[in-house]
Amino acid sequence: MRQPIADVTIPLVTVLDAHGRPDAEAARPLLAHLASGGVTALMLAGTNGEGPVLSGVAVRSYAAEIGAMWRELVGPGATVLVTAAGAGTRDTLERIDLLADVGLDAIVVLAPFYFRHTEHELQAHFRAAAGRGRPVVVYNSPGYTGNPLTLPLVSRLREIPGIVGLKDSSGDAALFESFCALGGPEFGVAQGAERQLTRGLRAGAVGTVPGVGMIAPRLCVDLVAQVARGDDAGADSSQEQVDELTRIFSVRPGASGIVVMKSALHLLGLCPPHAAAPFAPLTADEFAALRALLP
Repeated sequence: MRQPIADVTIPLVTVLDAHGRPDAEAARPLLAHLASGGVTALMLAGTNGEGPVLSGVAVRSYAAEIGAMWRELVGPGATVLVTAAGAGTRDTLERIDLLADVGLDAIVVLAPFYFRHTEHELQAHFRAAAGRGRPVVVYNSPGYTGNPLTLPLVSRLREIPGIVGLKDSSGDAALFESFCALGGPEFGVAQGAERQLTRGLRAGAVGTVPGVGMIAPRLCVDLVAQVARGDDAGADSSQEQVDELTRIFSVRPGASGIVVMKSALHLLGLCPPHAAAPFAPLTADEFAALRALLP
């Protein structure tokens, strides 16, 4: 089976107009930039995509338009994943159902957020998502959900029909290596922690999901290729450049990086800077600091 999270998957921003409405047409320069950098896979409506603060209807519309544009641009090798993020199982399933007629390669499913849940409850949540008939990539993002996925839980999840992979953004290198040990042809593991891309690939990850890949797609594609062919020096150098790019988030420390990322893409001429409320635009001083950090 083709792994939907192999190599480099870009967690795409949701491009919004000045009124906060998804504007797929305005994403064309960014999509062209990614395709020219060798990227073939997108993940929509995740953390970078502001998925949890957008309605399911808005996500569905954006996914349908972006997916069609991406497949036309990239061709047969194009991969499109969409994240379903809900505070509970019912909300998550409603979001999955809204995507029923959208051509996708997999649904990326987060743990519920706000309330804390037992492992039994989390397992039931992901089983219900897989029961909707679409391939599911489990998304471990404990910093946002407050519900970390443990090794025993992921070991059980990989046995559920329809669950085909894991994106881990925990940043726990030892745990990630243990997740990779569970991997195989039917269950791929992807690294979502940008400062650990090379280490994750060396541990057995099938792919990476780097947000800064929107700024430097070729760098991230090259990093994966360098690890695959055993070019340790090249991979380490590429990782250092990725690390340097993550310094942009120091412009607004202690907050989500969504506004900083969109502002960086705006400065590069790739998309508008608008983010959903209550996210606030960068100040003039923040813009100046960000401009100084961009390549």
